[in-house]
Amino acid sequence: MRLFIGELLQTLHQALLLKKLYLLQSCGFSYCEPQFLAPIQQRFQSQNTSDLKAMIEACKLCAQKSSQPNFGLCHANSKLVFVTLFPLFSGQMRFGSKASIMLKNIIEGVFKLSLKEVSILSLLKCEIPKQNEQASIEACMGYFLKQLEFCGAKTLVILGAEVYSYLTKDGNSYNSVQGKLLKWNHYEVFPTFALSLLVRQPELKIAAHKEFLELRQLLGEKNA
Repeated sequence: MRLFIGELLQTLHQALLLKKLYLLQSCGFSYCEPQFLAPIQQRFQSQNTSDLKAMIEACKLCAQKSSQPNFGLCHANSKLVFVTLFPLFSGQMRFGSKASIMLKNIIEGVFKLSLKEVSILSLLKCEIPKQNEQASIEACMGYFLKQLEFCGAKTLVILGAEVYSYLTKDGNSYNSVQGKLLKWNHYEVFPTFALSLLVRQPELKIAAHKEFLELRQLLGEKNA
């Protein structure tokens, strides 16, 4: 109910502002149409991950953030990129949470890769309230896409429906794409379970393990 009232007040405020602009225009004033900012990645001067890391850690784009920005793991020549919605790591880049430890075990135990052979990135670089996610992801997207350039991987493991929806803008049911290797821009994406879901419902780990094995097999066939 509070959210509905807030949205209504915001709509009324925008209508009054627009009325004021039309009134000023009728009195002889002129104004320009708003110009949206170009994607952040187009304005980057960063030429390496160190510069990009410093930019992300100093970011002030989102006033609603409740944590410090986190760069994640971004390694050149990565064989896989694992994509989450929120950062998995603490400021010290430790695998301290159940979700991060689970992902580490998946990387090393299922895919037989070292952490230096993969990247672990998040769409959001900070903890953000749910109601601000969309705007914050749009602000962070330039950082994420630049990280993809630097890590060089062509296959993204998408950890959860929210990540897939925000990244691809695909309105189809997540069930129809989960566990399949799909084309997205210049990348291959593999939508699978969110780590938080696997933590809450451990019985899903069997199905998740099967999907990861299928991806490993697909990648092996492509590299054969």
